[in-house]
Amino acid sequence: MSFETSERAWLRETTGVLSQILGLCWRLGLRQSRIFLTRFACKPVSFFKWFHFLAGFRRRHGLGCPHDDLLRKKPYKFFALDLPGHRGLDLLVGHFNLAAAGLPRDLLEAAWRGRTMAIGQVTGRRDAYALTMRLSVHSGASHEGAFSIGLTRQSDRLDLVRLSFILYPQGAGPLGAGALGNGRYTVAIGGLQGSREPAAKRAVIEATRDLCGLRPKDAALLVVEGIAISGGADHFLGVCDARHTINFRTLDKRAGKRADMDQYWIDRGGRQGGEFGFAMPVRNPDMAAPLSRREVYKFEFLNIGKSLFASPSRLKEVPHDQPVRRPSVR
Repeated sequence: MSFETSERAWLRETTGVLSQILGLCWRLGLRQSRIFLTRFACKPVSFFKWFHFLAGFRRRHGLGCPHDDLLRKKPYKFFALDLPGHRGLDLLVGHFNLAAAGLPRDLLEAAWRGRTMAIGQVTGRRDAYALTMRLSVHSGASHEGAFSIGLTRQSDRLDLVRLSFILYPQGAGPLGAGALGNGRYTVAIGGLQGSREPAAKRAVIEATRDLCGLRPKDAALLVVEGIAISGGADHFLGVCDARHTINFRTLDKRAGKRADMDQYWIDRGGRQGGEFGFAMPVRNPDMAAPLSRREVYKFEFLNIGKSLFASPSRLKEVPHDQPVRRPSVR
């Protein structure tokens, strides 16, 4: 009897995954469908598990259909080079479980549907800087994380920096579909890139002056520190150069990675360690009332990160099939 039940459940899951694949291919068209099916044929187990997780996640949280780019994400080429087994899938599952428990409902739905989420704005001396969050695949960083945070200068809508990340559970092994570990989490950064616009270099200099010496990359990093603090962490993680996902590409395409990640982490107090190469201390856990204008800006970016996701105590109070409901961060 139990064998028949499990066999029936397996057939139901398989049918559900196949229907998702057929629907996706119908929407993609012939050329993109061939590319997707070729990838699926190479890594059927990874894709099957990913589709199965997405279907269960959708049911548990009462969401509509996920964005097609979320379905097409490659869990076997995710976040860092040389991850063992299905660790990339574990990281994706863990991130979305933590995000579902911590994000306000409107932001969770926006992420699921592939929409851009406004998460805050900081006003400098002459200009304003908007922070947004979206699926990493829509920031040109599909392999580098699940979500990306962008910092945009409002006067000309110029993107200054893009940081891709995952929420990373502490005190627990790889997360399954229903585990939140002890509720504590930090952030793991898979990519940190400036704009490729011709005017970007000059814009970064101007933005740094406008924020009284606070560089756009460091501003984005303060948001990450805020998220880590709200997760009860005293550190966050970063991918080293040797394990950066750019190394999945051929040699001629690696020239697109301009930043020296190792040196950037070291300059910010990072030490070699952690699962992905570097661990950085959270340097601003109890930032006091700011005295200078530059400290005011740092305080604002940090607080945007602190208020974005729920704290560990609130994660423990929430059943896994119910996301925390809080006012949207704007």
